[in-house]
Amino acid sequence: MVERETHTLFIGYGSMLMESLVGVMALVAACILSPGEYFAINSPAAVLGKDAVSAAAYINSIGFSITPEQIGALASNVGETTMMSRTGGAPTFAMGLTMLLHQIIGGKELMAFWYHFAILFEALFILTAVDAGTRTGRFMVQEILGNVYKPFSDTKNFLYGIIATLICVAGWGYLLYSGVTDPMGGIYTLWPLFGASNQMLAGIALLLATVVLFKMGKQKYAFVTIAPAIWVLITTLYAAILKLMPANGERVHDAVSHVAIAQNTAAKLAGLSDPAAIEKAQAIIRNNVIDAVLCALFVVVTIIVIAQTIRMCLKISKGGANEGYFKLAESEHIDRGVYEKA
Repeated sequence: MVERETHTLFIGYGSMLMESLVGVMALVAACILSPGEYFAINSPAAVLGKDAVSAAAYINSIGFSITPEQIGALASNVGETTMMSRTGGAPTFAMGLTMLLHQIIGGKELMAFWYHFAILFEALFILTAVDAGTRTGRFMVQEILGNVYKPFSDTKNFLYGIIATLICVAGWGYLLYSGVTDPMGGIYTLWPLFGASNQMLAGIALLLATVVLFKMGKQKYAFVTIAPAIWVLITTLYAAILKLMPANGERVHDAVSHVAIAQNTAAKLAGLSDPAAIEKAQAIIRNNVIDAVLCALFVVVTIIVIAQTIRMCLKISKGGANEGYFKLAESEHIDRGVYEKA
């Protein structure tokens, strides 16, 4: 997809800078909100209660100041019915951006516009990820199932391509369906996994580049990919493991772990009497169980890739690059001039 290999330096580095910029924007947006506003948006419904009064009482009890009127104004200013328990990151980012931009352009009258503009911005970002992920996932599904039934690995076969695509669409289709039927589902389920999964993918890409360097006989340059891979994989795997730890009573830990959130919410479920609160608590439990299962799957897949990378690199360094499973299978390089002549 690039004209020259050297162009990837600018593309790769530029993409990294843009990715970092998005992260900085998200942090700035979160910091713009006061602690009381932040916890009103990001605390689960099971602890905030059913209205702004109980939510304000809870937030004040943990040491931050906010009034029921301020909680109500958060929603009314941006044209929403409520902003309580809008966890997942997207509403926080949109609200922070709104707090900043409405002071530059439009004033209070345009707060609703800026909020929904930011939500749309995030939705388009996710849409492109779903588009690329579905196409990539189709190839992965065909390759995996091809180990069971060889003809299924033929990516040019229309029937098998459709079946593999439907499997991928069913995966994100469930999240789409849950977002429509469950106020706490959809992107609110998927978003907490983005941080770990996104950087795990970066680590896997670095491992792939490491294997390619070994296959090319350029092991002495492999430190360029190995060093960042070690850093990225240690931080992301540690974060993922924290998300899978059971409840231990520590507020910070229990707020991070999907398993702990599900356990603590389940413990409080028996004391709830309001049907709406019960329904929200059940949704929180269900969505965090899904997150925990997916997070565990990501960890297992990453560990397998790490083990295989080490195994292949050791085999290649001992002269086994062209033996059996490790035989080079890359397409032969074709000079650009051949295409120009054609």
